[in-house]
Amino acid sequence: MNRPMAAFAAATGFFLLPSATPAWSRFENDVTVYMVSCDAKKVNGVCTGREKADTPFTYKVSVDQRSVLFWRVDNPGLHHRLPFCAIHDTKTWLCQLNGEVVPRTKIGMAAGNYMEIATCTTDASMPVFYQVSLWHWWLVWLRTRFSPSNMPPMRGAG
Repeated sequence: MNRPMAAFAAATGFFLLPSATPAWSRFENDVTVYMVSCDAKKVNGVCTGREKADTPFTYKVSVDQRSVLFWRVDNPGLHHRLPFCAIHDTKTWLCQLNGEVVPRTKIGMAAGNYMEIATCTTDASMPVFYQVSLWHWWLVWLRTRFSPSNMPPMRGAG
């Protein structure tokens, strides 16, 4: 498959998969957070290396029930509930995580922007993820997916 055809197929799949493109609306309390990581330093907010797309997460906020559910876009049937949440509205909330892996870490949204507040970090070798727009995420994902290093070798060539 040549690159223009692959890009067309990816764009068509994007429009045919509504679960991959949820957006804020006043009737839905779902928001999908698109994250990428940078393998080098960011200078003035711009990655100086290569970005890598992470699997998006969708958060469903219930103001009335004071609860936040989340799931990975690639596994929408497996929901998790965030504990200890303070919820102002669907775009502003904060939940305290407790556990061995992420002790006393808070995650949430402030005016629709995803945030993590880690009170105890010991592993600086982990990639730092940051929120990007849906279109930025798709461009990074396509660039990674269809880069020459990720393409299978052609058989019978040569």
